[in-house]
Amino acid sequence: MTLLPFDLQIPILGLLLAGGLWLLLELLARRFSPGSLARALLLRSQLSLCLTVVAASFSYWLAGLLPASKLPTPLNEAQLRDTLVSIGLIWTVLRCKSELLRKADRFSAQLLPTLPSRDRLFLFDVADKLIGTVVFVLITLAILRLLGASLTVLATAGGFGAAAIGFGARTIVENLLSGVSLYINRPFVVGDMIQIPADSLIGEVEQIGWFYTRLRDLERQPLFIPNGVFTTQPVINTGRIDSRRIWIEFGLRFEDHQAIQPVIADLEAALPKESGIDLAMPHVVHFVSYGPASLDLRLLCFSSGGDIMNAWDLQQRLLLQIGHVVKAHNAAIPYPTRQLLKA
Repeated sequence: MTLLPFDLQIPILGLLLAGGLWLLLELLARRFSPGSLARALLLRSQLSLCLTVVAASFSYWLAGLLPASKLPTPLNEAQLRDTLVSIGLIWTVLRCKSELLRKADRFSAQLLPTLPSRDRLFLFDVADKLIGTVVFVLITLAILRLLGASLTVLATAGGFGAAAIGFGARTIVENLLSGVSLYINRPFVVGDMIQIPADSLIGEVEQIGWFYTRLRDLERQPLFIPNGVFTTQPVINTGRIDSRRIWIEFGLRFEDHQAIQPVIADLEAALPKESGIDLAMPHVVHFVSYGPASLDLRLLCFSSGGDIMNAWDLQQRLLLQIGHVVKAHNAAIPYPTRQLLKA
């Protein structure tokens, strides 16, 4: 068999194999519909897999040209090739993971169509953390293998790690264990709006990390909360409110005393007809006190859902309805009305 100059069969074969692999992945991707998860992952893995084949073949070829004495002690051609292949596969996994997270809404709906949106995103977030942990372990093992580390080195590193935990990493471990607890107990998930009353913090959960949870506050500023906070402070998950309380206080003039009963009756008759009210919850109107400047009344009801925008719309309609009823009985509201919407 005639050899090519400088024994070029291996790199040329690597280039041909990489080109064939690129075409194969392209053809396989076209068998799936545009926007599908399989198509996206196949196209995303093209670059990393093909470059891995090229890098492994060229490194194996170059290592074979060098005398064995020139190579680092723990390395030979096969070990270098296997290490590059491992790194390439890890790179491919990371690229596929980034593609999954970039379009998590779409792909989670394809894989888990029967689950609610928040549960699907939670499972994708868990998968992200697990994949990241596995990749970190694989990279560590690949580096140790490349360096030829022995069990003695690993035991020594473990001893230093235990000492670090004992002397200076208590907070880190606390945050890590709290992060694991958040994934197990699920007091909130990505997309929930939460409050930490003790620290006067409120925001939407954007990411739950191993050590920190990132919120986006009402001013759209990012907040990074150590996970240990959630094990020591009470948290209100307003994202899981099934209904919102609407409490409207208003008054009539003292000379409108005769209009109290008709106003209450008309408003109570109008409440069941108002869309957006949860009729299974209390919906009442009461005369509550003789105030310093008015006859004080109160309207109480609950919205039929937890959406804050719908609750605000319902509150606005009720305020307008109160104004119409009071005017219809030739009464008047003497001072600005107070409304309390339970957030």
